[in-house]
Amino acid sequence: MIPNSGVSGFSLIELAIAIFVITLLLGGLLVPLSTQVEQRKFSETQKVLDEIKEALMGYALANGYLPCPDKTTAAGVGTANDGQEDVNAGTCVTQEGNLPWVTLGLTGYDSWGNRFRYRVDAQFSQRAPTFTLTTTSTTLRVCTTAACTSLLTTISDGPPAIVLSHGKNGFGAINSITGSANPAPTAVDELENTNGNATFVSHPTSTAGSGAGEFDDIVVWLSREVLLNRMVAAGRLP
Repeated sequence: MIPNSGVSGFSLIELAIAIFVITLLLGGLLVPLSTQVEQRKFSETQKVLDEIKEALMGYALANGYLPCPDKTTAAGVGTANDGQEDVNAGTCVTQEGNLPWVTLGLTGYDSWGNRFRYRVDAQFSQRAPTFTLTTTSTTLRVCTTAACTSLLTTISDGPPAIVLSHGKNGFGAINSITGSANPAPTAVDELENTNGNATFVSHPTSTAGSGAGEFDDIVVWLSREVLLNRMVAAGRLP
């Protein structure tokens, strides 16, 4: 007969309670950790977008005009989704597509593995028969909503180019691994950033259940005045 040592083990109920408490503690740690990871991805993508703006400025100073987009479909001259700008007889095959990351010497995708969307105003990318840049405002604009009740860019300083990441959900982007298009967005503000017109939307992130609908695009743009001033200083403009 084994004597009683005076030490009793955990009962099944006590063990279940202990596991439940540990699960709650781990859950409380994992949620903030996932939030931190997404915040880091957002910050890294924002940093890359700032680097893209500088790369576009540098390209314009070196060449006298901005690069054309890399097209995303088979239509027209050039190869789709290869990172090279697509130009035909001195004009862009399309004014909106992928950022031409190979042409600019950049990585070309955001922290979620999707290509950056790039739109350039025609007068800033035209190069044949001669460079025709004028100092008039561009047609591009950035608004706080798809209805564009409030502008983030002024009419007199219409941006020469706009670059954006389609964020965590990636709706409307080109996947950098497969080269195929992700599902289209359903919220109106994200749809505005994929419909191919000259209006883009930028505002803080919102969830699918909010009044604004789901939105996690990260949008940046070049200042026309800053670009023109740098080109004048570099001798690219009189």
